[in-house]
Amino acid sequence: MATSKPYPEQETSPANQSGKVAEAVSPYITRSETERATLRHQPELRYIAGLPASDEVWRFAQENALVPHVETAVRLAREHFKEIREIKLTYSPDPEIPHWETIAIDLHVTGTMDELLQADKKYTRAFNTTIPDEYHLKITPLLWGAVKEK
Repeated sequence: MATSKPYPEQETSPANQSGKVAEAVSPYITRSETERATLRHQPELRYIAGLPASDEVWRFAQENALVPHVETAVRLAREHFKEIREIKLTYSPDPEIPHWETIAIDLHVTGTMDELLQADKKYTRAFNTTIPDEYHLKITPLLWGAVKEK
């Protein structure tokens, strides 16, 4: 059986230590089991046209093949309205009519009354000519305007 060799003794005087470089130390981050479980069970965020889509929005869009059409509607909104404060996608089932569901595109915009009316007119025309007719009742653009003084 081999016997271990002792390390040679070293002087630890400052004169002997000059010119030596310390080893790099890698920091390790540990997470508790609770943090790891929380990260594993967070819902996967999905996006349509760069906007967060809730589970309901995502499900309805997938079931009805709406994703490319919602993306087109959002792109058209960005092209036609100069000052968009916020765009949100929401799932909106009608509480009174069964099976009447839609994805609402909430557009919060700012502009003068004339600018908003002209932009809305152009957006509606572009929406109606670009989005196929069979999807018009499943996507609802909702305009929320803040009017600026001239």
